[in-house]
Amino acid sequence: MTAFIYRLAISLYHAAIYLASWVKPKARAWVDGRKGWRGSLHAWRSSIPADAKVLWMHCASLGEFEQGRPMLELIRKKHPNYQIVLSFYSPSGYEQQVDYPHADYVTYLPADSPGNARHWVEVLRPNLVVFVKYEFWVFHLKALFAAGIPVFLVAGSFREKQLFFQWYGGYFLDLLRGFQHLYVQNQSDQDLLHRFGVTSVTVAGDPRVDRVLAIAQQEINFPLVAAFKGKERLFIGGSTWPAGEKILLHQQAHWENDWKLLLAPHDISEAHLKNIEAQLEVPFCRYSQLAADQDLSSYRVLILDTIGMLSRVYHYGDLAYIGGGFGKSIHNTLEPAAHGLPILFGPNHQKFQEALTLKSQGGAFEIFNFVDFERYFSDFQEEKVFAKAKKSVRDYLVANQGAAERIVGELPFDKIGNRK
Repeated sequence: MTAFIYRLAISLYHAAIYLASWVKPKARAWVDGRKGWRGSLHAWRSSIPADAKVLWMHCASLGEFEQGRPMLELIRKKHPNYQIVLSFYSPSGYEQQVDYPHADYVTYLPADSPGNARHWVEVLRPNLVVFVKYEFWVFHLKALFAAGIPVFLVAGSFREKQLFFQWYGGYFLDLLRGFQHLYVQNQSDQDLLHRFGVTSVTVAGDPRVDRVLAIAQQEINFPLVAAFKGKERLFIGGSTWPAGEKILLHQQAHWENDWKLLLAPHDISEAHLKNIEAQLEVPFCRYSQLAADQDLSSYRVLILDTIGMLSRVYHYGDLAYIGGGFGKSIHNTLEPAAHGLPILFGPNHQKFQEALTLKSQGGAFEIFNFVDFERYFSDFQEEKVFAKAKKSVRDYLVANQGAAERIVGELPFDKIGNRK
């Protein structure tokens, strides 16, 4: 009965995407990207030797790819004899990484159905499969299990409210038992799985930490940001939305002395930028409008109205607020953490294990309103409080650094024979 309900639900879901594709660009990309997938898969598989070893990694979207990416790059380096297939479920991941240089074939995952899954596995003939974090497509997993192909989960993150752990979730819990091994992010993940009889589990940390640390360790040189900061402390509002911006701008006296504010809004449309500027009572400037030799000492707020800089601009920061927590979900907390910044965010962060762990260890702090912000900001003026929070961030990074190396070192690349 559960299998029938899942099949019905997934069929209805796919039908809804097809209907939405008439009016929604993202749904249209989802549909169009999967057209002709059988022919494309056949053509690629025929272009390599029949006995070539194939690693298939599947990611839901861009965030999961960033967790799997350090592993793929290690695999390419350590096991160059493997052909690497990278699949995505979401257009936001596929469209940004379709030309990813460390994969031999980048594609969409076919819609989850018994026929699609069987065909995919029969043609691709992978030797080893890695799913990242949350991806549990029933028919694809069952096809892999039936074919005897070893499947691993990496960067796994589990919560007691998930379907697997409900009284009616046994059908899906069995999927977890089908994985050869699950590499999870922390001890609570392992403890939860053990409680439900899933024992092939290792706490390995989050491979994305390796990625953000690699970015943080690159040469970073943004002279205008450095000139804006000067010798003062810099608070960075990263990927902000209106609710968070309202909190950061509620008491602008904070940005008049000792601290400056760099605001990087998620929406950099002209209308939104003007809305921010209308709220500002202190001298401000836009990054895109600055001249190379401009004197920035008098400005108190810098609006970063560009794309692609934020992960490195945290290098200049001392404290960060990450946006999205008053809406659907927070944005990337690991990027500021990689630069050693304590972090504030809104209440909607429960799905992000790194945020929960940083919060529990004293490196990140939850705010509900401007009163909370004022309290924490005031506390951080005490050097001992600030240093303790920074140490908690460093401790988290140390504990999670090297996850990609650990996992890749344990995957059985050299123990798997060729599939013909």
